[in-house]
Amino acid sequence: MSSPEPRPHDVIAGLDARALDDADVQALLAAAVRIYAERMEDRDEALAAFPAGAGITATQAMVTITAILKAVNVQLFELGMWQAWSHH
Repeated sequence: MSSPEPRPHDVIAGLDARALDDADVQALLAAAVRIYAERMEDRDEALAAFPAGAGITATQAMVTITAILKAVNVQLFELGMWQAWSHH
């Protein structure tokens, strides 16, 4: 009998951030963004970005959000307008 495959959460939680190169981090972030956006398209209610107790600080969130906006060439003003129009 084979053992069950590990859940993605367990695999990610077990990663040593120091062992990842920049391309690995970028690939993980890109996958997470795509998965989250797809999940949000299929629901009416909000999905929290992180589980309770994830320990993400405001600084960590702002650094990451800034990099994402820059990568897709979106200004903060445009984000605000999109949020107002789309009710997100």
